[in-house]
Amino acid sequence: MSGLNLRVMTFNLLTSTKQKRRHPWRLRRRNIARIFEKWQPDVVGTQEANFKQLRELADLLPAYEFLGEGNLGSSMAHSDSNWYCATFFRRDRIRPMDSEGSAQALWLSPTPEVPASQFHLGTRPRLVTWNNFEIHGSNQPFVFGTTHLEAANSWHRQRSVDMLRRQVSQKVKELGSDIPVFLTGDFNAVSDSPEIKSMVDQHRPDESLFDAWAEAHGSESPEGATFRGLGLRDRLGHALLGPRRIDYVFYRPQLEIQKVQRVSFEGLDHRRSALPSDHFPVCADFQLAR
Repeated sequence: MSGLNLRVMTFNLLTSTKQKRRHPWRLRRRNIARIFEKWQPDVVGTQEANFKQLRELADLLPAYEFLGEGNLGSSMAHSDSNWYCATFFRRDRIRPMDSEGSAQALWLSPTPEVPASQFHLGTRPRLVTWNNFEIHGSNQPFVFGTTHLEAANSWHRQRSVDMLRRQVSQKVKELGSDIPVFLTGDFNAVSDSPEIKSMVDQHRPDESLFDAWAEAHGSESPEGATFRGLGLRDRLGHALLGPRRIDYVFYRPQLEIQKVQRVSFEGLDHRRSALPSDHFPVCADFQLAR
């Protein structure tokens, strides 16, 4: 049985409407592209960027394409307020298997197929996008999802997690238990929260997932914290709450993990205004056995 390597990344890109004066997108995007070029992930789940940002980033990354949907739906595709859950993939390594390369978008709401729908008391609509991919020349398929959960309401996040696990279970039922499923995202919850514990709970009736960082590193440490922040409010949050790991690469079934790393911003443009995002990416190397 031979092995195939797959490098997976999750990256909250920070929408251009936040911190736009002190941390303008025109400066940040080049450092984001440098991260892609240095780490060369095969597939990247991104969150929060609008369509214009995604197109401008794609222009800097000729080796990659992206698929996705915004939280406000296709009717608001070009709105700066339309936050996308988008997946970038390397064309030389990965090909989409979906018809016309389209992403399946499901809103985290009582009506998941209704664009821009949401649970009550959420700060904005939230969604997950799913794609089926295959590694070139291998006949190795895998499912890849990316999501961005509610920031303020833990009840909302828990409902969303319950939905995500049911969706993963449906993927397994449709495609078989041996097909790898990856779910990346900004979950806005730390690893000991009820929401994240629910993601990995193996005693629930639906499919559980593994947390790549926890599987590779065991206990939490400041080196694993992914929320960096960029402003005064964020620095106050760090002082009050401490380091927070809120960005995840989940997967199933159990796979061989070669390495999981938080991607630092060292070696990029030295200007503070050019820092790529208020989140650090996470990069995980897997071996998919066939």
